[in-house]
Amino acid sequence: MSENPSLFLFKTIFELFPQPIFLLNKKNLRIEYCNFETQNLLGKSNESLKGVLLKDIFADDLILIAHILEIKKKNGVFLIKDKIRFKDSFFEINCIISEELNNFFFIILNKVIQENRSSVEMNYLDEIFSVLSHEVNNPISSIKLAIDLIKKNYSHVDDELIKIIKSESSRITRLFQNINFRDSRSISLKTNENIHELIRLSLFKIKQMPNKLNITEEFDPSLPLIKINRDLMMQVLDNILINAYESSLFNKNSYLKIQTRFVVGESISIPNLKNSIKKNSLKISICDNGKGIPKESIEKIFLPFYSTKKRGSGIGLFLVKRIIDDHEGTVAIESQEGVTIAQIILPF
Repeated sequence: MSENPSLFLFKTIFELFPQPIFLLNKKNLRIEYCNFETQNLLGKSNESLKGVLLKDIFADDLILIAHILEIKKKNGVFLIKDKIRFKDSFFEINCIISEELNNFFFIILNKVIQENRSSVEMNYLDEIFSVLSHEVNNPISSIKLAIDLIKKNYSHVDDELIKIIKSESSRITRLFQNINFRDSRSISLKTNENIHELIRLSLFKIKQMPNKLNITEEFDPSLPLIKINRDLMMQVLDNILINAYESSLFNKNSYLKIQTRFVVGESISIPNLKNSIKKNSLKISICDNGKGIPKESIEKIFLPFYSTKKRGSGIGLFLVKRIIDDHEGTVAIESQEGVTIAQIILPF
């Protein structure tokens, strides 16, 4: 190609970058140029890679190619947030499209490092939960035995409460069995669940608490069943709702609002597939007007062993994020002027 000055300047600068970079032809996504880091990653020279189609490099990720085909029509810097696995590492993709480059554009591979997942830390956490799992099983067994004796010896017992105690005791045992920090993708069997049923079960426990507050449900009746790990998702809901309850000021204006919504995703056309894929999501928003979270703490709340409570373990929200990540969803918490909103997005 006849190289213009701007393109030559870009190539010269990108040789200094520590990330792998491709220069692609807009028309057909053929590789025109690779910097040294790309050559090192692929184990091939720039000369041997020139003219190769990008889809041949990322043959196992047609959704990525579909994203790039859409983005190349635009102008600017774009981040493809869907992580791709390549050469035993995870990457996010930046696309740089400039009119100065005429019929070419750059993509940059940014290696994603799992925060707070160092092997030493994970082994340490795994040891903690191994010990806790062993220590918890004995009292849980005693609780189940005591409940059976109560039901046998006392006639005026609320069967619904007995059922909840037994169910929650069993769930505690299963939760410890499910947690395995050595494998960040370890989720046991997923089942199709009604998310509103799980929210209401978690809310029932909140309603049994001694202090009362106004609870509002705004549920989207159009939501279909979602495939999740029921026990782990209950753990997520329990953690967030209990945090909201414990932060309440418990005055006449105190409220807890839970909202669900169906989020329509954009259609993605994938090469060689007749029908496009639509990535729809379910959104859960949990809002309270309690004490709020200090600005200096909001960015740390998902860190292990970090807590704003005097007696908090700092494990709850760390596990919430891990569980949602393992469901390929997102969780975020914002707190401003006494209103705190926890938002969970789960893909269908």
